[in-house]
Amino acid sequence: MGRRINFISNQEFPELNFDTLKNNSIFWLKKGKENWLITSTGLILVTAILILVFSEKIGQAASFGDFIAGFAGSLALLWLVAGYRMQAKELAIQREELKLQRIALQNQASELKNMSQFSAIEQVKSMIDMSLQRLSSSDGEITSPEHFFTSMMPGPEWKVLIESTDPEEIFSSFRKYSEKTEPANTFISNYVSAAKFYLKSTDNKSVDFSLSDEEFVVINHAWLKDIPYLSTYLFCVYQYSEQKINYMPAHKIFLLAFLIASIKSIGNPSIVKEGAVDELKEYLKEQGKELPAIART
Repeated sequence: MGRRINFISNQEFPELNFDTLKNNSIFWLKKGKENWLITSTGLILVTAILILVFSEKIGQAASFGDFIAGFAGSLALLWLVAGYRMQAKELAIQREELKLQRIALQNQASELKNMSQFSAIEQVKSMIDMSLQRLSSSDGEITSPEHFFTSMMPGPEWKVLIESTDPEEIFSSFRKYSEKTEPANTFISNYVSAAKFYLKSTDNKSVDFSLSDEEFVVINHAWLKDIPYLSTYLFCVYQYSEQKINYMPAHKIFLLAFLIASIKSIGNPSIVKEGAVDELKEYLKEQGKELPAIART
């Protein structure tokens, strides 16, 4: 038989048997083996009960009070640690939830970006198809991008525009020159508009959108070669744009000859935009180029 504690009556604390206590304790510990907090609390309780029942040194109420205080302090420390661990676990769960939310938002943003990119590609296709249709229906020699290279090659009209002083000859030669270059210029302009639309739609911040059409193509061809539909015609567009940049002084000479021929033919300088002639002359002077013959007479 287990010993009774002398300050507790039989009615308040029934007689305990060590074997019964042992069996009950083992069963209780097995129930709580998956929860360290319950298990630890149980161990402290079992230890306290065993000490309380079998210790011969606990004989006075004061000693019993000290014992209870120490026992309660152990439980308080245990539950404090448990509370800290539970809080840490909750924070870890919250961090994991935030991580999953961030991944979900990134996936959503990526999906929206892909949808925007697909929509931009469809718009680019529409713009290029329309430009090709206009180009093929033109009446001149240039009806496809493959003709762009020859449109900038020097022809007989170049010599007339530079050397002639006859307004009628200049009008005729400038018309031939324009028939070769304007279809290409129009296509290049539409091509660049489609490229800028796509790059802006995909939020490309590495491109300077303020460049002229020809400069935009030459400088940004590395971006353009990866864009569907635009890459198909990039070689022709790039060649023409590079040629036009190289021949820009010649183009300015032809334009100046045409403007002066128009003024002399009609006899009214107001038909030309104010300052246009002086601006062209200043440009050619800076480039070290001679003025066309009609501008020197």
